[in-house]
Amino acid sequence: MDALWMIVLTVGLLGSHCEGAISCKNENGVPVDWFILYKKPAGFDYVYIDSTNNELQKNNKPVNHQAGVLAHTLNPCFEKSPDSGFIAYNDQTPSCNALQEYGHSKGVVMMDKENVVWLLHSTPKFPNGDESNNFFPESGETKAQIFMCVTLKSTESAQIAQHLKDINAHIFKEHNPEKLKDSSKEQRKRPYHKDLSSAGGQKFTRFVKQISENGDCEEGDLYFYIADTLESNLYIQTWRSNPEDTDITDENQNLYNIVEVKAGGSKWEYRSDHSKWCVSDSKAWMCIGDSNREPSQFERPGGALCINSKHVANAFRTIKTEDSSMEPPLKKTLKRSSG
Repeated sequence: MDALWMIVLTVGLLGSHCEGAISCKNENGVPVDWFILYKKPAGFDYVYIDSTNNELQKNNKPVNHQAGVLAHTLNPCFEKSPDSGFIAYNDQTPSCNALQEYGHSKGVVMMDKENVVWLLHSTPKFPNGDESNNFFPESGETKAQIFMCVTLKSTESAQIAQHLKDINAHIFKEHNPEKLKDSSKEQRKRPYHKDLSSAGGQKFTRFVKQISENGDCEEGDLYFYIADTLESNLYIQTWRSNPEDTDITDENQNLYNIVEVKAGGSKWEYRSDHSKWCVSDSKAWMCIGDSNREPSQFERPGGALCINSKHVANAFRTIKTEDSSMEPPLKKTLKRSSG
């Protein structure tokens, strides 16, 4: 879309986080400051943690329910109110796949006069339709997928706009683009990271990675950059053909690929998981990324949003039941794959 980088979230009328403003929502439609939803493979069940609880909990309604977490949160997209606007970005849209020059990024950004809601995820073709009963694609049932939603004050909107520009997000849906205006003409030099705060004061950090022209993992691997910045070893879940193929150790930190996850009474291995996330082995950081640990991804723009929460980090360290640190380190030629 040629007009992509003319779209930036407007600061609009500044105000506090209030009941009438858009927000991330829980299963009951109640506003929450943030949530993380991890859908299991082979179905629509999931585990969930938000700003009001400290542990991953099982769902009561399936992820595609028209009165569930995602449907409640995406209601501004369904209503298309004249008082709100949204953009949806995805390099794998319901009709086509975007060119490699775009990031492998997926998300929805909604805004009104008070708040901005940023929903990052890993699901191709999402949102599929424009109604509460058809927004979740049937293809999303097969693999595990992850969603992170954060409610921000409108003062943070320029940061989101800059992030979308720097990861070259592929926008395929929008509403009320006149509510969105350009406040930044140029991409920032990659890589970089910058802190931001939710409407409720929760600390987050967003990362934008470097692009490697020759598929060099040390330059183009998003998780190398996160590990170095956080000064922490990482456990990493991304789509890949073989976990050992990208079990590469940073000069300063160890990066381990997750092989198996156990959550909400279910257990699955990496071949069934399309999500992209990582967690520190000892610090209070958990991140939702948009890039896989594959050479084709090292050559594309991308980024991540990380939450600084000991409860979230502990929860995701706990569900990792097996990782590549249990095997001798291998350094093989990286294989290309999609996902």
